[in-house]
Amino acid sequence: MPVVLALMFALFLADQAEALAPASKVLEYSDKVYEENIKTVMIFSGADPVGAVPGVATLPLIQSVPLVLKFDEINTDNADYYKVRFIHCHFDWTPSHLADQQYLFEYNEFLIDQYEFSVATKVHYTHFTFALPRVRLPGNYLLVVYRDQDINDIIISRRFVVYDQRVKIDGEGSMPGLGMRKSSQLISFTIDYKSLPVSNPFLDIKVAMRQNQRWDNAIFGIQPTMVRDDMSQMEYRHFDLENTFLAGNEFRFFDLRSIHYGGRNVDKITIGKTRIDGLLYLDKSRGTEAYALNKDLNGNFFIENTETGNDLVEAEYINTFFFLDLKGRVSGDIYVAGRLTDWSYTKANKMEFVESTGLYSCRILLKQGLYDFIYYMPDNKENPYALEGSHFETNNEYEILVYFRDPLLNTDVPVGYVQLF
Repeated sequence: MPVVLALMFALFLADQAEALAPASKVLEYSDKVYEENIKTVMIFSGADPVGAVPGVATLPLIQSVPLVLKFDEINTDNADYYKVRFIHCHFDWTPSHLADQQYLFEYNEFLIDQYEFSVATKVHYTHFTFALPRVRLPGNYLLVVYRDQDINDIIISRRFVVYDQRVKIDGEGSMPGLGMRKSSQLISFTIDYKSLPVSNPFLDIKVAMRQNQRWDNAIFGIQPTMVRDDMSQMEYRHFDLENTFLAGNEFRFFDLRSIHYGGRNVDKITIGKTRIDGLLYLDKSRGTEAYALNKDLNGNFFIENTETGNDLVEAEYINTFFFLDLKGRVSGDIYVAGRLTDWSYTKANKMEFVESTGLYSCRILLKQGLYDFIYYMPDNKENPYALEGSHFETNNEYEILVYFRDPLLNTDVPVGYVQLF
């Protein structure tokens, strides 16, 4: 335990020594939070009665239930004045040139007027809820939350996709060639586009593939290996790794649903007057271990607490400490990665090496719940899973999105979507 306390003290000193200047806000066409006091951003289908599990932010144009955005603003007893706007994007998430009225039924400015205050929590917060309005057109959309009337005072950006199912997609996963056979998964599929006015399949049809709802390692724009004009079919059966993902490993996880006892993989919970600390067990590399089946959330999380009835406004925020023993410093940056960090790689979720202990550590403020994560090295292009291992047996979720270049709108319209498990 003294080693752990030394790590916590080192992190505290680093926090005190670093007075972060307000960063200039530049809109990024990605899932991002622009202020440190905004936490637990979730977007999910309104069909979920609790709204605890951030689901796939993809839905059909003819929708029976909307997507819902939820987030917290911590260290406040007030409700800030937030608004939302939407930006229509091409398949590669660059903005299209469509006018707002072409893809929205209403003026492109929506007030977030549904909020609740936290109840008897150490960290006070306001919980916001916003049901996304229907859109006129299928497309890639960027949701932007901003403060007051200033569209440049950005708080949150989130991607979501609305599709119109006009093509049929048949897909399957398999092992790639010998070179990547043990560490990767190859996604092959066929597109039937009989219902579309396609003149040139190579130019008119584009494809995006995702693994475990991630955009950071998505594959965009691969070309078909065969086009059957007589059957209006396109085949994507590459063997040159163009449609191959590193499989990774089953996710690590921890249970923060209780503040009175340590859940699975939680070593200790400490309750102070103004804060709660959760210390996870010391982790080690799995890079050379054999594959072991473990049911996980594919990198996701859900919010829940076992002490009270209302998870979303009565759950506590916990300073969660991650510890990693690699027997010394290694080459390359290491990050805590998963939905809990939006699959982003910033100082906030970077593991820091503490010389006095010889361990890596990181502290992240998290709301009570169940969480998946991995230790990821994004700059290691050959194997970002060096600390986790990558095995073709790993259970992953894949999505295939098909886009048609509409000649009248001059933009990419999602016309097909499928999930593969």
